[in-house]
Amino acid sequence: METKKWYQSRTIWGIVIAFVGFALNKYLGVDGLELPKSTDYDQLTQQVEAIKDAQGNIMNLFSQVMAAFGALLALIGRVKAETKIV
Repeated sequence: METKKWYQSRTIWGIVIAFVGFALNKYLGVDGLELPKSTDYDQLTQQVEAIKDAQGNIMNLFSQVMAAFGALLALIGRVKAETKIV
């Protein structure tokens, strides 16, 4: 069986890309945004604006697409692999 360097593996690159995508989503994403239980009008308006901003955050979308692409690349790389990694 032929061999190749680790950096030539689609599986390895897919895993790296997926990990970066998940990390970006975890550390740059907006998670756990909740409305306070007792609000006045100004607090409610601020929360609504924050939710709108979070849902339109391009970085969240980018990180999710990156993670999905990396996972798919890793899967395809593993299925089509014909050489060993050294």
